[in-house]
Amino acid sequence: MLSNMTYLNVRHTLPVLGWQARSFKLQTSMTPAKMQGRRREASANLGTTQVRIDIDSYESRKAYGFRKDADLCADFKNAGISGVKSGTSRRSSEAWQAIDGAAKPNADFFQKQAKGKIEAEIKEQKEIELRPIPRPKITVYPAEVKGSPDVGEHSIDIRSDPFATYDYEPGSIDYHMKVEGSIHMWTSIGHYDVYA
Repeated sequence: MLSNMTYLNVRHTLPVLGWQARSFKLQTSMTPAKMQGRRREASANLGTTQVRIDIDSYESRKAYGFRKDADLCADFKNAGISGVKSGTSRRSSEAWQAIDGAAKPNADFFQKQAKGKIEAEIKEQKEIELRPIPRPKITVYPAEVKGSPDVGEHSIDIRSDPFATYDYEPGSIDYHMKVEGSIHMWTSIGHYDVYA
């Protein structure tokens, strides 16, 4: 009786899902800032002059008789002009005296005239003037600081782009049916089918 019995055979396959995931990508880039600088060191640029001392000792040397040629020439010129004037006047006066007195008998005019000159020179009062020797003139020119300092220069220039760039790729998940599920049913008589 079991051999004529109808059996229901069932075979089912479970569905299998497959998926593929891709991560998102974010890439950013920016231009680095650039810095440029310029620097010039400070410098004093200063210098000093030497102390200068001028000593004018001519008046002191002149008191001892050491004179310049120009002063000697001026003194001799003045003495010469004065001598010519006084000599001319004296010779003119002596000539008139000789005219008036030399022609007289026993006048001995020239002897008396020479004697009078000698006596006048003897009686002449000699004066000696004592004066202090002038001090030398000393002029001191102090050292001077000349030049102008250079404060130097220090400048920095920073340049950068105002925006950054970025690249964004969104992620994704893809699903697909890797294995489709199924149910198969069939009948067999007298036994179950063994599905290999």
